[in-house]
Amino acid sequence: MAANAVESEWKVELLANLKNYDEIFIAALTKDVDAHTRSMLQIVEVVGPSLTSPEVSARQEALRVIVGVVDSLKRDTLEEIEVARLTDFFVNRLQDQQTLFGLTIKGLLALIHMKHFQGSFGVSILDNLATDGFVHSLTRQDRLNVYILFEMLVDRFGQDLEKMGSNLLMRYISVMDGEHEPRNLLIVFRTMVKIVSQFEIDPITETAFDVVACYFPIDFTPTVQEDVESKLKDTLVAGLRRCLTASPKFAKYCLPLILEKLQSDSNDAKEESILTFIALCESGPSVRTVVEEQITSLWISLRREVLTAPTDSIEDAAVKALTSLASLLASGPQLGVSSCDQFVTTVLNDTDQFLRKPELQLQYPTGKILKAVAMSSKAACDKIANIVLPLNVKLFMVQLRTEERLALMNVNALILQAMAAVGGMGNFEPDERTFVAAFYQSLLTETPQNMITCMAVSGLAEMLKLKGFLESDRIDQVCETFMNGMMDYENSGVVDEVTRFFSVAGRVLEEIYIYQKLIPRLLEYIQNREILPLPSRLIDLVQALLRTPRANRSPLFLAKLLDRIQFAEEKGPYVPTMKMYLDIIATYVEGIASTNEAEELYHIVLFPTFRKAIHAATSKEISGFQDIAVLQSLSRIYRWIISRLDHDTFKKLLAALDEMYLSGDTSYRHFTGRADNLGDKLLPSAFKPLEKPYITMHTRCISLMASIVCAAPKNFQFTHDAWKAEVQKLMETCCLCADEQSSVFAAQCIGGILNRIDDHTVLESFIHDALDDPALTRSRSQERRLIRAVVWMAKGLVQRSQATVVIRRLTDMIIRHLKSKKSGEEAADGLRVILEDSEFILNAQMNAVISPLFRQKFFALALPLLMQSFKNAEHHDEAWVKKNHLVALSHLLKYVPQSVAKPSMPQVVPFLIQSLNSDDAELILSTLSSIEELLLESNPGTPSSLETVHIPPLVERLLDLSLTFTNMNVRIAAVKILGHVSTQCEAPPLLPYKQKVLKTLLKCLDDKKRRVREVAVDTRNAWFLVGASIKAN
Repeated sequence: MAANAVESEWKVELLANLKNYDEIFIAALTKDVDAHTRSMLQIVEVVGPSLTSPEVSARQEALRVIVGVVDSLKRDTLEEIEVARLTDFFVNRLQDQQTLFGLTIKGLLALIHMKHFQGSFGVSILDNLATDGFVHSLTRQDRLNVYILFEMLVDRFGQDLEKMGSNLLMRYISVMDGEHEPRNLLIVFRTMVKIVSQFEIDPITETAFDVVACYFPIDFTPTVQEDVESKLKDTLVAGLRRCLTASPKFAKYCLPLILEKLQSDSNDAKEESILTFIALCESGPSVRTVVEEQITSLWISLRREVLTAPTDSIEDAAVKALTSLASLLASGPQLGVSSCDQFVTTVLNDTDQFLRKPELQLQYPTGKILKAVAMSSKAACDKIANIVLPLNVKLFMVQLRTEERLALMNVNALILQAMAAVGGMGNFEPDERTFVAAFYQSLLTETPQNMITCMAVSGLAEMLKLKGFLESDRIDQVCETFMNGMMDYENSGVVDEVTRFFSVAGRVLEEIYIYQKLIPRLLEYIQNREILPLPSRLIDLVQALLRTPRANRSPLFLAKLLDRIQFAEEKGPYVPTMKMYLDIIATYVEGIASTNEAEELYHIVLFPTFRKAIHAATSKEISGFQDIAVLQSLSRIYRWIISRLDHDTFKKLLAALDEMYLSGDTSYRHFTGRADNLGDKLLPSAFKPLEKPYITMHTRCISLMASIVCAAPKNFQFTHDAWKAEVQKLMETCCLCADEQSSVFAAQCIGGILNRIDDHTVLESFIHDALDDPALTRSRSQERRLIRAVVWMAKGLVQRSQATVVIRRLTDMIIRHLKSKKSGEEAADGLRVILEDSEFILNAQMNAVISPLFRQKFFALALPLLMQSFKNAEHHDEAWVKKNHLVALSHLLKYVPQSVAKPSMPQVVPFLIQSLNSDDAELILSTLSSIEELLLESNPGTPSSLETVHIPPLVERLLDLSLTFTNMNVRIAAVKILGHVSTQCEAPPLLPYKQKVLKTLLKCLDDKKRRVREVAVDTRNAWFLVGASIKAN
């Protein structure tokens, strides 16, 4: 009795919820079905009277409950028999009133997701859906659900649906034909491609094509917001293109459509027709026969679009189409004379007149046609090159006008580029190839140098890529010509092309030729010009040769460079000359490919130069190795060598550094394995870079130590015991030494060490020893130096995103010093140092430990501290305090993605706007810079970081600044940001201010400063367009 009472109560409650749909009750009902305490068949049975009611509303209420439960069930809840019966139930519902159709489709979608849904059920659904449905008159969302249902069935049960044959396509056509909603068409096109490409489509191939062809070309114009959010039109166009080319059987219908649209006056139709043809060609040899039937018409149309293209995009598309066409003709088996060969012959015959008649001014577009066809295959390229290159050379010789000669050179350049791309050599006779190469070489000596000379050099570079095209003797002659004339060329374009030629030579010529012939010859030229001004162009050539990493490089020439460095040291010293040779060495070592090569360069380059630098630091004689520029060049070399060393060699080097920098032991026994005290010139304890009185020549050698320590090999970790004393000494040197650059080097060295310590306890010990040691209390007068060290400590730790407590302490210390007169600017700039990618150290190339998203993590930590400090500084009288905070804030915002910064903008922007009320020009400029970064970080068409509530006070203050502030730079910045506001913010909040802004900017057009007037013109034009898209829509 009790059970019957409960059952009766449940039925009453279920029937009550038919009238008042309760999601909580539906959720409870779903839970019961998932637990198998109730079944879906029971629910259907209880609501059965409502389902058969003559009132549509009653049937709708009952169906809504059933669909709500089915839609919320777990995927494996229903058994196969239940799924089958529910499928029959929903299929029968398809015959009901149109108002119930949407709910029925939703129920079927939920069933298809079920684990035990069978493909045979899907066939039944599709048969009844197409015959009994009211799809065309449904709402947009209901129609979309129908298309999704088709797609899901095709994706999950394609094998079961194959038995339907072409009936599947017929059913789909009957459902989707006439669809006009763009977002629905995205699904329609996608599903059509799947059906046409996977299922039988005969005998309704033409019907299927006509159904989708009626949409071609897409002329839908989305709203600005739709286009920005989803690129709706582009996606539609691409989807339709895939439909038209989904099956090779569509080709015979698609080509006439393409040719018809190519005659259209619409540029969009032309471009889309060409792109569709490219997609058709990519279908492969299966469409070649159809294309061959229309080859003449296609060639005429595509040629016309290249020679007389109305837009650049149509020209580019037509060029790509010619390549696709020729590639298609060259694909697959060939019988007799290939279709591609016949097509190439036709192209050559039809374009010959354009090359021979310069008055037509069609040489360059003709060159594009020939290059496009040549890019299709090696055979096509050889045939075109064999005819066109010698012909153009002969035509060049009879032409007198520079413009016509240049046009012919451009055509040859395009052909040579195609040869280099496909590896074609042309079917040249040896005499013809020599004739072409000699002609290009002869142009190098023409004076004055002009664009023809540039094209000649560029052509020779392309020939150089073709192995065997240029004889070795000719390469020698060309390189010799360049080396002789490089310093005298007046045309910068020629200089750039010659440098590019040597860059190509560095990639394609053999290592023996480069390192035993070219580079020594270049060094001879450089040696003869070691006096000022230095031969910078020749240096560029050497570096162009060395910049490409090679497997079998020869370091023998480095000895020659080191000898020249020593010669410049002894005869001068000539610091620019020394730096010049060191930069060449640096370019070479940047291409280190293996640990063995690094080890070799360690002994050849690092040890000798390091030894000379330390000796120079302790010598009373003037030396080039004392110059900071030379030391920085050495540091660049050391970083690349050390970063590729093995751990054992690096440990030995660290031991040597420890002895040398802490103890002053310069015996180099750790380098050489024996005591070597440089004769009697240097006493063992003469070198003390980390000891008072901090001799500048000594402390500058910390740059070498920093370059070595901060480039430690991958996965190398520093230990606390070994480096505790070093860090302490470096900290003191950073704060107390007289030389500013040495202080920076010491701070960087500390950051590099901390970045390679993995143990949190050790890190905390390092920080405690560095900041809380009583020995540093006397350095508190050097606040700026202390903050510099703290900044680099923080950078090393922030990049590895570890020791959060330590990072917070360092960050808090930096932000507190924003209020310090002595160290405020250093602290503000410190946030930039922490977040930006360092060019020299603590970067990925130097094996630094860098955690993903470290900037975002630091932003989340630092912003609340900075904002709290900013609030506390509101009543501070000095403007520089706010300025420091704003500079720090701008750095924080600059280096994180907008998506990370945007949630914090409501609390940040009011402070920025408030700062604009200051009279301090520097503070205002800093604030305007921060606001500009906020605006420019927004993508066009997406909401900016400025909320609507911030726009009125910002616009009012910008108008005031642009009109009345005395500082010109402030007026320029204010007007410029007004322009950014008009383009980056949504239009509705701006419309009330449009007229006021335009009137104020009209006054700015009379500003006494020309730069203000120029910016005002652009900004006023931008504000005229505010709201234009709203009116258009």
